Amino acid sequence: MTTPALRDQYGQHWPCPPIEGPDEPASDKTWLIFIPGAYTPVCMSELEHVATLADTLADEGVAVRLIAPDSAPVLRMVCDQLSLTVPFLSDFWPHGAVASHYDVLDTTTGRPKRVSLLVDRSGEVLETIESTAGSRNMDDHLSVLHNEK
Repeated sequence: MTTPALRDQYGQHWPCPPIEGPDEPASDKTWLIFIPGAYTPVCMSELEHVATLADTLADEGVAVRLIAPDSAPVLRMVCDQLSLTVPFLSDFWPHGAVASHYDVLDTTTGRPKRVSLLVDRSGEVLETIESTAGSRNMDDHLSVLHNEK
């Protein structure tokens, strides 16, 4: 299996699982939100709600990481356009290695499924949200977290 090599929207390297990064401390729980394509209409509609979600989750000690198969420069453009400061990680090369690691890569399209994974500090999956049609409701991330307690 290929070792995942992640870069954030600023080109900084991140480990897998992406629980902590260059300027981001580890949290007990982290949502890994897989985005099939940063500049698609459905993904952009989801991304418009991520900043609010991330702020709310931060108050509860839960981190958010976005992961997409796009290159880091493309992710930077999306972040700049939407004023996103959440780490947006490129799973560009080796292509889809993180999505494969978490078994959420759609091998037909070469893109991750529209899935969010709640992971602990070791990267173990605690909860899953998946949308097979249309965008995820970002409030579902809060609901899952509150039902887990």
